[in-house]
Amino acid sequence: MFETLMIGTSGLLSHAKGLKVVGNNLANVNTPGFKSSQLQFAEMFEQGGGARPEGQKDAQGRGVSDQATRVMFRAGTDQSTGNALDLAIGGNGFFVVKRDGQLLYSRAGQFEFNGDNVLVNARGDKVQTMDSSGRLADIGLADLEHSLPKATSTVKVGGILTTVVANPPVNATLNGVTVIAPTGVANTVNLTFTDAGSGNYTVKVADGATGNQLGIGTIKFANGFAVAGSSTLSFNYTNVVTPAFAVQLDFSAVQNNSQASQLSMSSQDGYSSGVRVDQTIAADGTVTVRYSNGQTAKGPRVALADFQSASDLSQVAGGFEARDGAEVKLGYAGDGAFGKLQSGHLEGSNVDLAEEFGNLILMQRGYQASSHVISTANDMIQQLFDMKGNR
Repeated sequence: MFETLMIGTSGLLSHAKGLKVVGNNLANVNTPGFKSSQLQFAEMFEQGGGARPEGQKDAQGRGVSDQATRVMFRAGTDQSTGNALDLAIGGNGFFVVKRDGQLLYSRAGQFEFNGDNVLVNARGDKVQTMDSSGRLADIGLADLEHSLPKATSTVKVGGILTTVVANPPVNATLNGVTVIAPTGVANTVNLTFTDAGSGNYTVKVADGATGNQLGIGTIKFANGFAVAGSSTLSFNYTNVVTPAFAVQLDFSAVQNNSQASQLSMSSQDGYSSGVRVDQTIAADGTVTVRYSNGQTAKGPRVALADFQSASDLSQVAGGFEARDGAEVKLGYAGDGAFGKLQSGHLEGSNVDLAEEFGNLILMQRGYQASSHVISTANDMIQQLFDMKGNR
């Protein structure tokens, strides 16, 4: 009878632990990247003595024991956040993060850059990339804070240059054409077009600030379009503070017809210096930085890890750690068996509320039944004691 008390007690203890697991799952129903767990139960037996037919043994039940919890690695719900640094993994893989020098693995992609411009998750763990030698390293933007200036090398001009000859001749002009110096300073030049006959036009380039002539050349048109090889003009821009640098004017998009001249600068390939204003993470895990001058630069890629078996991982706060001897495969999103990343999304918890509420009832009933076993066994023992006392 006392063994029955122990059996009931084992049921109470095991189902209490089961209730703890279910409660933890329900508490984390809104935790990004959380993986639910199930407590594994196993019966306990002892082999008793006594005469039995050959080949049979007297197996006596000893109750129930709780084994290790089993983590359910099925994908969680997809949640759209609109945050360009939030990432969800579509397929295999875990984010690799470093916490106090220890590597952990997580499906939670709530990322941001901290005060040191290092990419971290919501717990402050540092997100990892791989350097050129394949070793893991923190993702930082210290080298991408500024965009260096680039001098203008080509200016494209478009529009219409009239063929109508006036007397006296009227020169077409295009003022305020921007050229960027190697220092990032913006300057302007003015262009003057003079009809030289036979489809030829003389182009003069003057500094927009001083009026000093910087260059002169001829462009040629045939049948209303610029002639290849005769549609560009090169000059060296310089002023009292700017060393000379070469600039090419491209007039290949200019048309020559009887309409009034309407010329404009289509584009120029220089830009001033810029500072980092925004950053995003692409589907392949590459961090892209945008600068105030309109330029972009690519930074490190977010590394992913994968394992041969779910048993290679053990659950810790905020993710998982690799068990001793586990083989970790590192790579990037979209490579091999690794899944792709989706920016602006998070993988939510994979807790199934219907399943967990069902488990909640099972744990309650198991606990209740075990308590009845103990209560009944206790009543029977009390009756035995009463019989002994009445002799």
